[in-house]
Amino acid sequence: MKNNFKIIISFLFCVLLCAAVSCSKAEKKPDPLEITHKVLIETSEGNITLGLYGNGMPVTVSNFIGYVDRGFYDGLIFHRVVKGFVIQGGGLDADLNEKEPGAPIKLEMPPSAEVKDENGKVTGKKLLISHDKYTLAMARRREPDSAASQFYITLEATHNLDPNPNTEQPNGYAPFGKVLEGFEVVDKIGAKPVATKKGYQGVPVENVNIVKMSVVARPQPQEEKK
Repeated sequence: MKNNFKIIISFLFCVLLCAAVSCSKAEKKPDPLEITHKVLIETSEGNITLGLYGNGMPVTVSNFIGYVDRGFYDGLIFHRVVKGFVIQGGGLDADLNEKEPGAPIKLEMPPSAEVKDENGKVTGKKLLISHDKYTLAMARRREPDSAASQFYITLEATHNLDPNPNTEQPNGYAPFGKVLEGFEVVDKIGAKPVATKKGYQGVPVENVNIVKMSVVARPQPQEEKK
């Protein structure tokens, strides 16, 4: 009888422990700063590897990955260089003809965290993904929901492009990744002499070609995870 009681207690303990572990896993939220995808940009100046925040900016990352997977960017150029600011590409070919993109996407706000004072009172929010140096973000027109295929990489911290997380209305620009390798290539492109061509300002005098873009790492399908 005593042994049976011990067995029952041990069994109940195991059940409770498993339940606690399961709840803990269920409650765990994806890390918004986790690099979920990696994209290789092969350019005429060298290679650049990008890391994308698929958990933090899922809509924007999914849109960008879709263009990469379709080969949309292959054969286009970095058509805009502003020294100390950004390099931009993903929309024009070597003759400065615009390639027709897909439908624009809704402006996605980067994840944010609460800011508290010394008394624990919430005083506002701060962005978890910001326009630091070598940040990848979506280019757009004046309309918030107008980003499609064009992207830019910052040459310096450009926090003036950050959205304000303390407002309900989506605003600013959408940073969704960063450069992991090829910083020197980004800097080299950013130092190119530029001119005005066909009405476009800041076009490199000598074309900077995007030879190919490919996804070199992405999350495993859920069913393959163990």
